Amino acid sequence: MCADALYLEDEEKKDYAALPSLDYFHRSPAQIRCIVGPVGSGKTTAAAWEICYAIPWYLYNYKHYEKTRWVVVRNTYFELMDTTRKTIEEWFDFGVYRAGTKTYVIHYPDGPQVELMYRSCDRPDDIKKFKSLEITGYWIDESIEVKDEIKNMLKNRIGRFPRKSDVRFGIETTNPPDVTDPTYWRFNWKYVQPGQPGPVIPPGPIPTKEPLPKHEGFWQPPYENKANLRTGYYDDLRRDYGDYPDWVSLYIEGKPGIIVKGKPVYNNFRREYHVAQEPLAWTGGPLFVGWDHSGNTPAAVVVQIPTAGRAQVLREFYSDKMGIVDFGRWVINNINIDFPGAELVHWGDPAGSNEFNTKTGFTSNTKLLRDELDIAVQASEQNFRVRVEAVEQQLGRIDGFLMDPSCIMLTNGFIGGYHYPEHGSLMGVYLPNVRKNKYSHLQDALQYVMVRLFKPIDKKRKDLDANVGEYYDEEANRYDPLGVWD
Repeated sequence: MCADALYLEDEEKKDYAALPSLDYFHRSPAQIRCIVGPVGSGKTTAAAWEICYAIPWYLYNYKHYEKTRWVVVRNTYFELMDTTRKTIEEWFDFGVYRAGTKTYVIHYPDGPQVELMYRSCDRPDDIKKFKSLEITGYWIDESIEVKDEIKNMLKNRIGRFPRKSDVRFGIETTNPPDVTDPTYWRFNWKYVQPGQPGPVIPPGPIPTKEPLPKHEGFWQPPYENKANLRTGYYDDLRRDYGDYPDWVSLYIEGKPGIIVKGKPVYNNFRREYHVAQEPLAWTGGPLFVGWDHSGNTPAAVVVQIPTAGRAQVLREFYSDKMGIVDFGRWVINNINIDFPGAELVHWGDPAGSNEFNTKTGFTSNTKLLRDELDIAVQASEQNFRVRVEAVEQQLGRIDGFLMDPSCIMLTNGFIGGYHYPEHGSLMGVYLPNVRKNKYSHLQDALQYVMVRLFKPIDKKRKDLDANVGEYYDEEANRYDPLGVWD
């Protein structure tokens, strides 16, 4: 819809030629659009041109709107100022700041006026910044780092300027998301494959849900913007990050994955070795089910031992919406379908092994699983360090550990979703306790199985301290001893 505006005669504008995938983005009529691309792909520049030039000129010429107002959002203030803002002002350096505000105003002679309000949103109460906005549209840079509450609030504030406007625009730009991130399924993706006549689906699994109405995404292929970068840009990155293949896959090849924001818990995990290329087959032996079932976000994994000393993870189950009985029924039904007649052995969180929850007095999840579904979950190891050591030990063995490719959450947890968070004020210094998040529940479930099947060899190490093993709960902003708060 807005692409024609890019080609208006204007001596003031700098040269900008849209790349093939970004040309689709500019021409899309969708109200909410997203660009996904590797580093150096030009996605930030494309978004800047869309909100600072293409849409304002389109509305000026065809709707007679003399002014548009936008909010430009990024997770942290420093990233917003040091990257997103700089890109805008490198291209549109003739704007001025409104006195005493973070509003940048671009006024084209004999043309539209564009107001850009810069906002960060890295604090829980930052949603208040957006409640009273009256805007034409928004742009969220690195949108997978911004919470859904902020995005939903912004969607409710667009189309309010000019008043009674019938146009609404939302733009997101980001590096490739985790395939479990809502961004991955919300958009109807277009991927311009080099040599292909038109868009095809993006790299990675088919999204498990239908995209939202009026949401269209554009997934850039790798190296699309290579001609506009310095010689050797990607070669240097490949060399610098050669020991981190998942970083290369995400940031250079543009494949969906996980953005690592801390120090991964496991040193021995390598996706190319530990995730099978084809679905794993059940060998007919007993199956060992690990449960993280003591809280409100249950998780389970199914493990088999095909031969002595080898562990294979066949399935993962996770939900943040089910009660324990519904979750347990879902897990068992799927196991019965996929592995009919299998002998099952269950291990789980020892924190939930009592008949009744010691804090609330309600019936424990362990008792509910036993009474309602005849699932007898045995208490596993409580010591966090011992559990981690059991998994790390198998990862380090030749053919010691392999996961079915369907175990996406576990894989992304291993890559870095399950991690020690970086100290807030000390770069390169990491807190001693694992961050509790959506990846930690499945990792706990896996540990409960692995520690029973493969006890760590060196059980006398001093660092296997029963008093160490807290989690940092990022939602509650507090430490969670042994992962029992949920």
